[in-house]
Amino acid sequence: MNRHFSILLLLVNLSFSASCFSHQYNLTFNRPQSTPQADYALELLKLAYADIGFKIHIIDFSHQNALLAANNGVLDGQLGRDASIEENYENLIRVDYELFKFDLVLYKNCLPSSLEQLDSVAIVDGYPVQEHYLASTQFAGNIIKVKSMNTQLNLLAQKKVQGALMINFIMQNNELPSPQGCFVKEVLSTHPLYHYLNKRNENLVEKLKVSLINLTNNGTVYALKAKYGLSF
Repeated sequence: MNRHFSILLLLVNLSFSASCFSHQYNLTFNRPQSTPQADYALELLKLAYADIGFKIHIIDFSHQNALLAANNGVLDGQLGRDASIEENYENLIRVDYELFKFDLVLYKNCLPSSLEQLDSVAIVDGYPVQEHYLASTQFAGNIIKVKSMNTQLNLLAQKKVQGALMINFIMQNNELPSPQGCFVKEVLSTHPLYHYLNKRNENLVEKLKVSLINLTNNGTVYALKAKYGLSF
């Protein structure tokens, strides 16, 4: 009888352990580039997920492939994206809570020329907002896709492109090169950033929105923005 009781106790313990382990983590996202805004959004989302009984797992993953991976369910979604992705990534569902706003910025030389008059611009592949914006204008020049902001800046400094389209909160970790002549920054548009989940996690979307609203109402969002030096 003691042996049977021991086996039963072991099975109960294993079952309990397996159940606990299954809830230890449960949604996987790619690691964002570390900036105050991204770090703020990540900490806020961790709190919101914990509030509804989940833990998020961050992995290193190619940024250029992350959207497709999230749309196909390889990743559980995207920590932060703007609404321009919704046109081509139909499996991603927006959590309708604005994490923060960002500016789309054009760097170009100081000559009095608009975006539409430039012969070429460099953009970073993997941020659809840039192409989406260009498509909404009368820009007819060459679009040069590169893999990093540093490459954009170097092409601009070497005068191999006439402009560079950039996302301002990512720019904070990059210093502009010192090209010959005069260069200016022009804010083209402002966009809200949202959290997105793959449609297989659709049952979490509304719960997460409620949790984020609660974190706003109880002052947590205010405290986190202060922690990361973000404006209100």
